[in-house]
Amino acid sequence: MTRSPSLIAVALLSWLVCFAVLAQLGTWTPFAFVGVLLVVLALRSSALPVRQFRPSRHSLLIGVGAGVLMVILTHLSYGWLCAIFPGVRAGTSELLSLLNVVGFSPPARAALIVVIASCEEVLFRGLLPGSARGSPRPIQAPQAREFGAIAAWSAIYALTTIPLRSALLVLCAFVCGTLWGTLRVATRSVLVPILAHVLWDLGVLLVWPLPS
Repeated sequence: MTRSPSLIAVALLSWLVCFAVLAQLGTWTPFAFVGVLLVVLALRSSALPVRQFRPSRHSLLIGVGAGVLMVILTHLSYGWLCAIFPGVRAGTSELLSLLNVVGFSPPARAALIVVIASCEEVLFRGLLPGSARGSPRPIQAPQAREFGAIAAWSAIYALTTIPLRSALLVLCAFVCGTLWGTLRVATRSVLVPILAHVLWDLGVLLVWPLPS
C-alpha cells in the first residue's frame, strides 16, 4: 500500500514553507534539500512506479519538444501581453528579482534549477492523484474528468507560491502546472514533464531571459 496522500500533503506544506523562507531570506536552497528528500521517500515507499521514469524515443521527443515550444510561446506572448496590459512588465520585473538566485555562479544556478524543477515534477505531477497507474505510452488526450483533476491539483500547487505575494507567479504556476500535468497524464510518464519544466525554466531564466 502506498503513502501518496501523506506525501502529497507533506510536499504541499514543505513547498509553502520553502516559499516563505525564500520571501524572507532570498534563498532557493531549502527547495533542493527538501525536494530531494521527499523524492527519495516517494520512490522508496512505492508511491511512484520507477517504470514511469523510463526514457523512450517518444518521451524524450515530447518532453524536449514541449519545453522548447513553451519557451518560444512565452517570449512571443510576453510582448503581446505587455502591449495590452502594461502592468505585466512591472510584474515580470518584480518576479524576476524574487526568483534571482544571489551568490551562485551561472552553472550553479542552472544545476539548482534542474534539481528543483525535477523534484517539483516528481512530487506535484508524479504524485498527481490517479496518474500512477500504468506504464509510459505515446501521447493520448486525457479524458474530461482527468482535465478537471489536473486543473484542481494545479490550483492547489499554485497556492503554495502565495508567500511571495506575486499574482503573476500564482498565475504562471497554475498555467504551467496544468500544462505539465496534462503531459503527465497524457503520456503516463514522469520524465516528460520533468524535461519540459527543466527546459522552460532554463530557457526563460538563464538561456533566453525574459526582458524585465
